[in-house]
Amino acid sequence: MDASIHSQTYKLINSQNYKLINKLTMKHIFFFFASLLCCFTMQAQSMKMVVDQNGEVVGRYVRTNADTYTVEVQDTYDVPKAGNQVVTYSAAAGQGIVYRNQDKKGNINVRREAFRNGTVIAQIPEFDGVPDTYPCLGVENGYYKIRIDGKVGYVRMDMAEWDGMDTF
Repeated sequence: MDASIHSQTYKLINSQNYKLINKLTMKHIFFFFASLLCCFTMQAQSMKMVVDQNGEVVGRYVRTNADTYTVEVQDTYDVPKAGNQVVTYSAAAGQGIVYRNQDKKGNINVRREAFRNGTVIAQIPEFDGVPDTYPCLGVENGYYKIRIDGKVGYVRMDMAEWDGMDTF
């Protein structure tokens, strides 16, 4: 009788361990694929820029040549190294601009706080042609912090795009 009880206890423990291991494995697989999806869908949040001695953006950095930097604005061209330097701009540092994601339909809410239920203070309408751009003031909790209509607000990062400079 003792052997039977031990055998049943062993089967129960192994069954529960299997369920626990299976549950943990499925959870880990889910998070792995979720994080992988984020990696492929996240847009660039920083880029190298060429700026002049006054800090004005000359263009997006492409490459370094002997005496010049190749930059891109809407076309690609060379600028002298003298008086210019390569710096990294980032959304997190509050540099560059934000504009609405063209694939999203309808108005996009701009909120007073960086969370889904924050009060809506403005909306970014759909556009035909050239989008409106807004100064990027930083990144917080999955939102771009922007200036719109003289107010500071937040727009969800999946609803907008970031760029180091305005070329529209």
